Amino acid sequence: MTSDTNEIGAGDLFVGLSGPDMQGTRVEFPRGVVLERTFAHLMAPMVMAFAPPGPGGYHPAPWKTARGGFGQDINAQLTVPKAAADTLDERIEIASTITFLLRLWSDPSITMIAGANMSFATIREAPDAAAHIVPFQFRRRVFALSPADTSGVLKSLDWVAAHLETTLRLMRGSPEFRLAAYAMETGQFIDNTALTLISLWGALEALFSPSTAELRFRVSALIASYTSPPGGERQDAQKRIAALYDKRSAAAHGAPKHDGDDLLATFELLRKVLIKFIRDGRVPTKQELEGRLFGVT
Repeated sequence: MTSDTNEIGAGDLFVGLSGPDMQGTRVEFPRGVVLERTFAHLMAPMVMAFAPPGPGGYHPAPWKTARGGFGQDINAQLTVPKAAADTLDERIEIASTITFLLRLWSDPSITMIAGANMSFATIREAPDAAAHIVPFQFRRRVFALSPADTSGVLKSLDWVAAHLETTLRLMRGSPEFRLAAYAMETGQFIDNTALTLISLWGALEALFSPSTAELRFRVSALIASYTSPPGGERQDAQKRIAALYDKRSAAAHGAPKHDGDDLLATFELLRKVLIKFIRDGRVPTKQELEGRLFGVT
């Protein structure tokens, strides 16, 4: 946690999101967390100084403004009250987990823009510099995901609220789940799609590979047995997953053969796995996965 982040930790945490059009809807999550509509445009213009900082830590004039910088609309606010968790790190974890669930279930384009020490609506009337704002996610989405239909986003928020505590528990208790969630979260922002594909499959291998032997078949078969019922549907799923794994292997060995559809299918595969983990409330052991494959469980 940086010193900048410490400045927003004394009271409630206010997090600005881009993406969800709340349309006046107010959603209540466990622990008193609230998601509601707001609007602000966060700007970070480019300013340059031309001398090293002085004794006070400030760069002396002249300063010069330049084109470029960062700018993003905030159209929803997540309020995480101080009572929701003992520390700022834990409150940020709650906000990050809700954002992850919103991306996973509702709209993958939602972004957690910044945190603040006061609500974004009250900053307008606050004295200059009273608001302390810390940016969280502001990189460009290289492989941008978006829902085919946004009409059901508001209705989907109840699922997010219902599964928050389960997801927090999985994030804290399962390193494999946490790695997979992180790969899903960051995949849109990686500049090289081959690295994205390798990252997503690295997470799947951590979840479904009990050993390094016969990775292609073992991983594809275990994923298929976990996500599909026995029979022809499972067999077809294993073949599709194995074909995607071939794309991963090619990318890992410096001869990528994938296209956008392959990457999208891998995102969707990891999404399906994560949603099932959350619904089941647990990450199965490798032994349980092998038992499922052979019809033991």
